[in-house]
Amino acid sequence: MMIPPADQDLVLVGGGHSHALVLRRLAMKPVPGLRVTLVSPDSLAAYSGMLPGLVAGHYDVAQTHVDLRRLCQATGARYVRARVTGLTPAARQLRLDDGGTLAYDWLSLDVGATPDLAAVPGAAEHAVPVKPVSDFHRRWQALLDRLADRSGPVAVTVVGGGAGGTEMVLAVARALRRRNRPAVLTLVTAGPLLPGYSAGVRRRLARRLADAGVTLRDHARARRVDADRLLLAEGERPEPTSLPHDFLLWCTGVRAPAWLADSGLPCDERGFVQVETTLRSPADPSVFAAGDCAAFPGGLPKAGVYAVREAATLARNLAASVQGRPLKAYRPQRRFLSLLSAGGRDAVGSRGPGPTLSGGWVWRWKDRIDRAFMARFEEDLPTMKPAPVPADDPRCAGCGAKVGAGALAEALADLHPWVREGIEAGVDQADDAAVLRWPASRRLVQSLDYFPAFIDEPHLFGRIAALHSLSDLYAMNAAPHSALATVCLPRHHPRLQGRDLKRLMAGAVAELDRARCTLVGGHTIEGPEMAAGFTVNGAAPAEALWRKDGARPGDALVLTKPLGTGIQLASLMHGAARGPWLDAAFDAMLASNGDARDALDGLRPHACTDVTGFGLLGHLLEVCEHSGVDAELWVDAVPLLPGTLALVERGVTSTLKPANDQVLARCHPDLDAADPRRAVLTDPQTSGGLLFACADGDAALAALRRAGVNAAVIGRVTVKNHKALAGLSLRVRASC
Repeated sequence: MMIPPADQDLVLVGGGHSHALVLRRLAMKPVPGLRVTLVSPDSLAAYSGMLPGLVAGHYDVAQTHVDLRRLCQATGARYVRARVTGLTPAARQLRLDDGGTLAYDWLSLDVGATPDLAAVPGAAEHAVPVKPVSDFHRRWQALLDRLADRSGPVAVTVVGGGAGGTEMVLAVARALRRRNRPAVLTLVTAGPLLPGYSAGVRRRLARRLADAGVTLRDHARARRVDADRLLLAEGERPEPTSLPHDFLLWCTGVRAPAWLADSGLPCDERGFVQVETTLRSPADPSVFAAGDCAAFPGGLPKAGVYAVREAATLARNLAASVQGRPLKAYRPQRRFLSLLSAGGRDAVGSRGPGPTLSGGWVWRWKDRIDRAFMARFEEDLPTMKPAPVPADDPRCAGCGAKVGAGALAEALADLHPWVREGIEAGVDQADDAAVLRWPASRRLVQSLDYFPAFIDEPHLFGRIAALHSLSDLYAMNAAPHSALATVCLPRHHPRLQGRDLKRLMAGAVAELDRARCTLVGGHTIEGPEMAAGFTVNGAAPAEALWRKDGARPGDALVLTKPLGTGIQLASLMHGAARGPWLDAAFDAMLASNGDARDALDGLRPHACTDVTGFGLLGHLLEVCEHSGVDAELWVDAVPLLPGTLALVERGVTSTLKPANDQVLARCHPDLDAADPRRAVLTDPQTSGGLLFACADGDAALAALRRAGVNAAVIGRVTVKNHKALAGLSLRVRASC
């Protein structure tokens, strides 16, 4: 589907309930000329209502988290996997932890709240906050893994007697009971249990705490946290009480991220952004906030039900602001249905001061409500309605279809590429061409790569494009020297084009700088889609160059990255992408092959190539043919990206697969035709790993792992069978 040109950027920071629903609404009724970007450090956003059920074991991660990558793809929004570290409203700019910046015309904040660990000495070092959920769940799973290797009871303490802490300690009790793990469970609260709830709710949940073996320490204030104990001030006791713990979970005293108050926007005493009833900042009409991070007039409890109800008003007012229409007020409900999990398939419900309900049927009621909410982001994802594409103002291709000078100047203004010795004229001289002084004792190694963007996040694409281009130099043991960029930008307003070019080049230059490779110039054009590539120059002594023609029988075949990037990227086109799988794929693509090259430089591999467009088999066949050898590939030892085989079994493959599969006719694959690993072996890789032929595989692995490269020995080089027509022998073996 063609994406129409845009002239304004709406950036949503945070993947909370409000923003997830806003994306759905804007997809069903898009605003012409508005480009939407979601920024979140995690591609999975937890649904808080099902988090206790996840801990208790009633649900898995996929059932309890919104896949933000998938949601953005379905709704036509861009996704930026990054954490915001700063906000400058005057410049309408965000600072991100990826080292880049992101400009906006309209900004919406839904970044939630996190437990305030700074209020109690030692809590930041020794307690586990329930948010961010991704970190909490990882540490909770690590505890469960540790319990498998130890005996005796485990002491778990939860601090915070509100709804979150009460549900969590009951969920923990249920999880440990299912594993037959004896436990000492304690719930600590500075005041009464469940403040703000009716006496009936408090009474029923106190009874469930007792039945689960949880000791309630109410009116007990945490004073200090040590590595293995919590010190409490209780009642009139002059000395603090010492409470041992193996796992301390913090569910109280929430605060907003510090960068919100640092931005200068009006905030309350806990750092939450003050908003009017329209959810807009009273000091900046371009900024909106919703959910827990918003300080609503008169105050609202930090409850997900408000974030869900705010979404309709937020989406309507964001669209109205862009179009210059009046805003409407959000009117919070006076009462709402509260259903609290009680550990097992049991729940307690109430609506304000009314009657209290409890039992298994209440849990089933809650379960249906929660599953129906999550279905909006899985089975019931909306189909994005295309906005009209303007037919006027046709673009000619004259002057090389260059991007306007204003957009180009804005994008390059903040670039400060690292400059190596020998650059006499580069990107900062504005000459017509670069001037390089080349060392007489070095060979010039040169390569070019250029390809269309497979994601709509310019900074990430720029990094991967630069690393993919540099990989050819590393495969020949050349040190990167200089680079020329070629960039194509899609048609948008020049201001947005400048923003995209700035982020793309910032990402690319960050990787070039790490490689000590100087950006010396380039060319920009306007076209139907974003694309980028680099002509890279490298230097090496002639005797130090690695080639494809030196593999010897007996050499170990070492692969430095897992396979599957082509299949993972194809999943985007098939609508089968999953956020965690793509995260792993992008992380692999962002691993520089320079680390592997440096690690093996002293071992002098006999042959090397990078695994890219022809897939593992295609590039391995090149090594065999140039070296006059055969090879044995241990398919079970080949590392794969998470989810890759599952995608192949669903019929997801790269468009280049049929061409790459021709190599199978020249091999002897000892694999069933239906084995999904056949597709992975010919899968084209973007920024793939290096494939080495080394005399000593164990030494190579040890050197690579010391450099942080998780490589694998995947086969060995064998003597050429001159009677056979093929140059590669493929067998399935788990190890050498």
